[in-house]
Amino acid sequence: MKNTKIPELKPGDIILSRSGTWLSKAIRFVTSLQSGSSEYSHAAMSIGDALLIEALWEISITEAKKYEGQQIQAWRIPLSETDSRNIVHGTLQLAGQNYGIMKLPLFAMDAAATQIGKLFGAKNPCYWFTSKLGITNLPVCSQLVVYAIHKFTSYRFRDENGNEVNWKTVSPDRLQDLLKLPINKAVMVLEQATN
Repeated sequence: MKNTKIPELKPGDIILSRSGTWLSKAIRFVTSLQSGSSEYSHAAMSIGDALLIEALWEISITEAKKYEGQQIQAWRIPLSETDSRNIVHGTLQLAGQNYGIMKLPLFAMDAAATQIGKLFGAKNPCYWFTSKLGITNLPVCSQLVVYAIHKFTSYRFRDENGNEVNWKTVSPDRLQDLLKLPINKAVMVLEQATN
């Protein structure tokens, strides 16, 4: 593995990552059923000072250096100084809350519905289960990132039609797709592969 040092990230910068664990592989497999391929299985967000907020079994603050040597992308969205301060202050209040593990089956149901829809000529992925059957407001990793950005800043993720994205529907794979859309004005600031 490359032992690349993670550069200084600004508050609101988004990290997408993957690992070789069974859970990472399962998440990538399920989300690939919606998009055709899935590169990443986890998302975290910088809160500055080389710290990230992420949802892994609970919402916690971790050091960015834990991703050194892992396959990651880091993206920067256009945030004002006020938005940057607000994202730090707001997300710190979320730390210690529970992780939405019960939502993972909803992503699988959306993936299955997408595959069934393709049999009948549907071209767009299904997000019905994640958007309508939220079970709880506890987020998984990528949902946490979008939820926090929408709640604590003026920035809004938009889909390819310009519509505001429902945070409940965002998997790591979909988050990467949203970051690539020109309408969201995100810039990749780091891409790190493993050997």
